[in-house]
Amino acid sequence: ICLTFVGHCTIPLVPAPENVRVISLNMGLVLEWDPPQSTTNTVFNYTAEMKGWDKYGPVCLSSSSLSCDFTDSVSIFGTYQLRVRAELHGETSDWVETKALALDLITEVSAPQVGLRSRKGQTEVDITDPPMKKRNLRDVFSYVSYLIRFWKKGETKKEELIREQNRVVLPRLEPLVNYCIEVEILYLNKSSQSSNITCLTNTSSNEVESWLIAVVLLVSFLVVLVAVVLIFLAVWYGYRGFRIMFPDADLPEDLKKFLSQRSQSSILSAMQESAPVKEHFCELRILHKEPNGSQDRPIGIQTHKNECCIGANVKQNNEEKSEMIITTTEQKPLLAEMRL
Repeated sequence: ICLTFVGHCTIPLVPAPENVRVISLNMGLVLEWDPPQSTTNTVFNYTAEMKGWDKYGPVCLSSSSLSCDFTDSVSIFGTYQLRVRAELHGETSDWVETKALALDLITEVSAPQVGLRSRKGQTEVDITDPPMKKRNLRDVFSYVSYLIRFWKKGETKKEELIREQNRVVLPRLEPLVNYCIEVEILYLNKSSQSSNITCLTNTSSNEVESWLIAVVLLVSFLVVLVAVVLIFLAVWYGYRGFRIMFPDADLPEDLKKFLSQRSQSSILSAMQESAPVKEHFCELRILHKEPNGSQDRPIGIQTHKNECCIGANVKQNNEEKSEMIITTTEQKPLLAEMRL
């Protein structure tokens, strides 16, 4: 706009960007802004700079974008100050600066990932931290915990549970009931974005009653006791049978010595070397004389052992055999008897 009544023309300055803001998510650092509102259909370029310990340095130079990413130029525990200006036809606006900021204090954390699984009447929540642009979540923050909310599907009453572990079993859940869960990360007295609501039906409980456990233990004890007794009896009677079949008699020392030495008895030697003793016997003969014959004919012979004839010193002669001849002096009575 030229002012002719004062004799010279004044050119207005380029307007500065508006609504400048810092966005930090998961340890990233981005500066965003809006174009000047007083201009329409005008394309501006923008230059954004960052100051660390010393002075400002350009990061985004003469860019038409309405944002500038400083993530690659910062560290997680540094303190920085940012600024931006607009440019048009070689002219520049004033700088719009931010306050000094610490990245670890201003950053926000996105929602964690949540996985659910149910087994034997228990539902387990598996929480995964969001990926960070600078290191890991627990490397940046010394204390991290999780706020878990769970409720029955269709109800408004929610239960809360805070745990430091990223794998948690939810308590007091009813079997075969559908539960919903959402999780937030707690850090530096702040909370992350809430996770998506995830629902899962809890499985049936397989818990065993205490009385059944006691019965099983008692039965097991009795079975083991009976088995031990049977094994003991089998070993004992087996040992006794072995001792009966293979006795281990301990003879007296005198008897062992006597048996080990060769006997010097002459009687025993003579008995071992001599022939079997011959038995002596007496022969008994009975003769009968026929009445009309002149010769005698034996009618019977009986041989038997005679104890009076047996002896060790009996001589082998004609006296060993004695004959007894029975004759009848009275012939007539004998003949008469034979006739009868």
